[in-house]
Amino acid sequence: MRAGTGNLPWASQQFDWRQHNLNLSDVWVIDPTKINQAWITFTRNYGGRLNVPQTSLADLGSTFTPQGTPSLPQITVSGFFTLTNAIGGPRAGGNFYSVRDVFSWTKRRHALKLGGELSLEKDIQDTLLNNYGVFTFNNSVTKNALADFLVGIPSAVTQDAPVRAYYDSWYTALFAQDDFRIHPRLTLNLGLRWDIQTPITDPQNRVDTYVAGQKSSVNPLAPAGQLFYGDPGVERGVVPMRWHHVSPRVGLAWDPFGDGKTSVHAAAGVFYGSISGNEWGTMTNFEPFAIRLTFTNTNAKTSAAGVPLGASLSNPYNAFVGGNPFPYKGTFVSGGGIFGIAQNFQWPYSYQLNTSIQRQVAKDLSVTASYVGSLFHDLPFARDANYPVVTPTATSAGASVLARRPNPAFGAVLMMASDQTASYNGLQVTAVQRMSRHVTFNTFYTFSKTFNSVELQNNTTQGLAQNYGNLREDRGVADTDQRHVFGASVNYEPNYYRGGSAIARNILNGWAISPIVRLRSGLPFSVTNGSVDANLDGNTNDRAQTTGDPHLSNPTAAQWFNTAAFVQNKAVTGVPVDGNSGRNILYGPGYRTVDLALSRDFHLKERVMLRFRAEGTNAFNMVSLGQPGNVISSGATSTTFGVIRSAQAMRKLQFGMRLTF
Repeated sequence: MRAGTGNLPWASQQFDWRQHNLNLSDVWVIDPTKINQAWITFTRNYGGRLNVPQTSLADLGSTFTPQGTPSLPQITVSGFFTLTNAIGGPRAGGNFYSVRDVFSWTKRRHALKLGGELSLEKDIQDTLLNNYGVFTFNNSVTKNALADFLVGIPSAVTQDAPVRAYYDSWYTALFAQDDFRIHPRLTLNLGLRWDIQTPITDPQNRVDTYVAGQKSSVNPLAPAGQLFYGDPGVERGVVPMRWHHVSPRVGLAWDPFGDGKTSVHAAAGVFYGSISGNEWGTMTNFEPFAIRLTFTNTNAKTSAAGVPLGASLSNPYNAFVGGNPFPYKGTFVSGGGIFGIAQNFQWPYSYQLNTSIQRQVAKDLSVTASYVGSLFHDLPFARDANYPVVTPTATSAGASVLARRPNPAFGAVLMMASDQTASYNGLQVTAVQRMSRHVTFNTFYTFSKTFNSVELQNNTTQGLAQNYGNLREDRGVADTDQRHVFGASVNYEPNYYRGGSAIARNILNGWAISPIVRLRSGLPFSVTNGSVDANLDGNTNDRAQTTGDPHLSNPTAAQWFNTAAFVQNKAVTGVPVDGNSGRNILYGPGYRTVDLALSRDFHLKERVMLRFRAEGTNAFNMVSLGQPGNVISSGATSTTFGVIRSAQAMRKLQFGMRLTF
């Protein structure tokens, strides 16, 4: 399997996975109104993935020091290409143990259910992380990213030490539910649930948090601020058990007219989420358990003789303070980052509600209109608690950023807190027709909005905020926000010939035409400030400055939005500037396609059948454009800014025949 999503072939991954399951269940019919069901479950799931070829920069003559199984580096040359690798791990998985019991009791108009469950999950993750090295080239030396790559001088370097992480978590739940038929046409669904998940623990107690100014007594070698299990207020799972996760739910089903053709459903409830080992285990990826070394190449230039003065592909640690930190042995590296859990962390929860009206408008046709809403609170997000402050001499250079951090012993101090929100509100309309007049179809339309307080749709909780000191700038629609979505699947069987000719009947009848129509509005995107760190925080995830209306009445692939409405913020010593353009303020092109299938069964003899099938994806070859270039450049106008250079897949046809006998 190809590793990562690079646009040039580079590396692949080999997977090996195995799973064992054991399930025991018992159903006890106590009497006609009472039933008890019990389950015991054990699941063992282990595997791994390794990158191939197992070749690193060290094998190619570099002083790069891989720790763990070697593999090719990840190289990004901005505006040209990406050679992507992916995190490997020789062993990952765990054991899951579960016991569950449900007691059901029907009494007059009540259908009661009482139950509970207890589970233990024990995971092991051998992860190599980015041990292969991540190198970014973005025109910091020659003013051309490709030329920087050719001379081997990156603008930024990242390398990790591998780690073996352990996650142990208990989960307990109790629930009660009553389906109460208060009237022949009205049923209420009443429920209450109590969820308890223990904070995830590590058998080796590798957990930490951060409290500015406090010194650890457990690890006296740690710089002030980082605290560990055993320090005052730090539990084995960092935070104490949360006992208040009580969730009421209510719903109803109503036949308002009593004719069985109209139904009204509504429901609302509170739902508590869980925390994952991947979230909690991030602590072990950082000092002093492992190291995640990320630094801007502040000496990304050469001497008069052409010798690199800073990091290069041939010597990634050149001029790095303290020298080469690999192989990592649990020390604290100058400017090294840490990841901790905030001591006031709460489990995420949501309010979920929906209401729908369904009506049978014809014998075989029903239509449903629904509102669906979800309001999410206490979502996890890791912000930099050691965010650099502004000084009159502040620059974007790595040394300047480190010196301006409140605690210069650390780089970024990512603290995962539970202080973010998100929401989804949608109108959903469906129409379903069973086979009638040779046609059956299923259609739906959704008009919705998805919002979040910061960028939360990542594969980690380490967000990409423009300014960790002012997260309000990142409020906006989610990356997956699609206002309009329509889909329809149809099956049409034109069996209209009723003549006496067997040949004509076999040729004209028996066909099935099955189109699938999909229409979606575009996805949102932001306009970024390119490689310029205008707010001087050491991160190049800033957004551009807007000076006018970015929307065009007739956008084209050559210019999807008004590029003149944006300018790039420059890096000015002592004057940090955040881009005033919002997150995801523009939308890309929509998507449209019709997939089509044509099939026919030919009965040659009593037990012999020939099936013919022709299929076409995007059968009418409709063009659905990709996203436009959203990175503003300095100097001359970029040839990619605002320009669309990609499109979705065009028409593909395939034909097949199968003989069954």
